Amino acid sequence: MQILIPLAVGFGGCVGALLRFYISGAVNRAAGESLVFAGTTAVNLIGCFLIGLLMIVAMRIPHLSLPVQKLLVTGLLGSLTTFSSFAMESLNLLSEGRVGTAATNAVVNVVVGVLLAWCGVLVAGTVFPETEQQSEIRISKSETDSNFKS
Repeated sequence: MQILIPLAVGFGGCVGALLRFYISGAVNRAAGESLVFAGTTAVNLIGCFLIGLLMIVAMRIPHLSLPVQKLLVTGLLGSLTTFSSFAMESLNLLSEGRVGTAATNAVVNVVVGVLLAWCGVLVAGTVFPETEQQSEIRISKSETDSNFKS
């Protein structure tokens, strides 16, 4: 493998991670604490739009080099959001008429993904139990937050 492709992916990944950080932060600040998922949703939706756009551009611009394609799609969008890859794969399955496989893909990624995140929380909570001091900090922060919102 040429060294240029991993470097391109790495550079795109760095830019994508920074974009994710700044975009999700800006959206979360604008949306407020009640919509804590807004930043993640925004970058996922932006990534879905951009991967659809970039896949067509990559197919229709023959001189777009493989390192540039990898920089944009694998690096930039892969770091911005892996949800965009999931969306494109699901769209490809649907366009091939593989509706059942697309539905399985969606269920596994969304439902099983959420369940595994929950399992991770349970395992981490068991392996690293909350100390009394951490519990007090969390409780006092909750009280402060509820007083602030009133």
